[in-house]
Amino acid sequence: MSYKELLERKSEILKKTVESWIMKENRDGLNRQETHIYQNMLKELHQNEYELNGARDVEAVKRQDLISSETVTVR
Repeated sequence: MSYKELLERKSEILKKTVESWIMKENRDGLNRQETHIYQNMLKELHQNEYELNGARDVEAVKRQDLISSETVTVR
């Protein structure tokens, strides 16, 4: 499993977990401890999305470099 795939999977899990916390907050409200956990999960989700976007950018640059080098060798 590549780093990008790992980040994508982690993002899916965090989104589902955050969604369940939002549903709980809307249904019952959150106490202080739960609010703290929820906020930390949101921070982790945003950090993960940031890292995932960076990994995608790196992959796109590598792919573009590969295409450019293939174009040069074909000529």
